[in-house]
Amino acid sequence: MKPVILAGGKGERIGGKKPLKLLLGKPLIYWVFNKAKLIDIPVYISVKNREQEEEIKTVLLKENIKPTEFIFIKDLYPNLEGPISGIFSALKIIQDNEPLLILAVDQPFIDLKNIYYFKTLSEIFCHNFLIVTKGEEKIRPFPGIYPLSLKSEIEIFINTFTKRSLFRLFNYLKEKNLVLFIINVKIKEINFININTWEDLKEAEKCFYQSLKIQEMLKF
Repeated sequence: MKPVILAGGKGERIGGKKPLKLLLGKPLIYWVFNKAKLIDIPVYISVKNREQEEEIKTVLLKENIKPTEFIFIKDLYPNLEGPISGIFSALKIIQDNEPLLILAVDQPFIDLKNIYYFKTLSEIFCHNFLIVTKGEEKIRPFPGIYPLSLKSEIEIFINTFTKRSLFRLFNYLKEKNLVLFIINVKIKEINFININTWEDLKEAEKCFYQSLKIQEMLKF
């Protein structure tokens, strides 16, 4: 899999520049990146523009992350709201036969065990399906496996539909039988926690701190 971190959102509810917001003294992008790089290097980072690229590059270098460990992808449709442009741009630009693992910059609690479960499913179905989880109430688009075969379908969707939300994209792909939903599987809810507000960030810090303390205790 080729890991891609979506980091191009406005993050208005948290005051903007979400990837740079600090969680236990480290920017959000740092926590997600450190997990993504265990899957493969380089890690692709999706951004809207050059300004976002420079800001994120600066904080990663400050954390002693080598410039060879990441590659930026700028949106081909920067005026398109939501994550669709980032997903499509990654599928279009990354020239490889492997599927993409799409991660959100605001989900620092992802568990690699679940990611490899997704990967195994994708291999079983020959990388022909978009693979995501589905809760009782809604689809969880990230983390998810997005095969390169989606590229043409998403381009058709972007050029055909006027209302281009992620929800509508999933409905479109479902009609094409291109989505495999993981349901009734015991994946901890912490994997899907999104940090969208300052309140979310404070709660995440408490949760993250407790998790790190437990890991330290288990070492003894």
